[in-house]
Amino acid sequence: MVLSQPARQLALCTVACLGVSLSAIMGVPAQAQDQTVPVSVAEYESVLEEITARRSNLALREYYLTQQQAEIASLTQRIEAAQNNDASEELIPLVRTMVAELEKEMVDGLPFRIERRFGLLDSLREDLQGDGLLASDIYRRAMELIGTEVEYGLQVGSYTGNNPINPGTRFAACEQNVESAECDLSDEQEQALESGAVLFDLRDQIYDGNFIHYGRMALLYLERDSSEGYRYNEDTKEWDALSNSELLGLRQNVRIARGESAISTMTAPIRKGERAADAS
Repeated sequence: MVLSQPARQLALCTVACLGVSLSAIMGVPAQAQDQTVPVSVAEYESVLEEITARRSNLALREYYLTQQQAEIASLTQRIEAAQNNDASEELIPLVRTMVAELEKEMVDGLPFRIERRFGLLDSLREDLQGDGLLASDIYRRAMELIGTEVEYGLQVGSYTGNNPINPGTRFAACEQNVESAECDLSDEQEQALESGAVLFDLRDQIYDGNFIHYGRMALLYLERDSSEGYRYNEDTKEWDALSNSELLGLRQNVRIARGESAISTMTAPIRKGERAADAS
């Protein structure tokens, strides 16, 4: 800001006439204000610029505060409407679209934890068809399901299951001979049979091996005795056999993912399309 000559003269006159010193303007202690300090035009202009800047900053903060208060009021109204079931016409079609898109991603992606994931999806779809829940509750469940799917894509997870090529081979071996090495029942399972349990009742506990998924990048299977393993091929939707060297690394990764070994760096055979790479 540049003052004109008349304005400068007025400024100097104002300061001089009012007996205001620069020390008073800048907050110098009272004992130091006895000596009169001449105020130059540049110093006076600097003080005015600082005042203008602070006023502008205050006005900007007030504007942002007003905007935030308006957004809070809008969200509060929407929440109250949802709680009163007034938002059904808006939320229910939205959740139906979310469910359809989520199902498409699950079908086209890696088939890991199929029963659990699709079970939750089917349960949500049933709630959409009924009228026992508020629209806001259904929307919350949909968001929780999406959050679970996102977490799957960010973690290395392992779970038990049957051989994807020849499912149920271990249980079949148990039906032939529960004491065979191929059956390999645990102490708890043997005690259950001795207590009168039927072998069929233990079917869900007698699995062939372990699956491990590296986020949404790769899904592999390892036989319980590490004798064979497979990688799911997203292009062909088939299971490709792993080499002996890949089986060794996969066994250690499964133990880490299941919490049976100390955490360390994982090297996983990941293949996308025509490209092949080892990811750590």
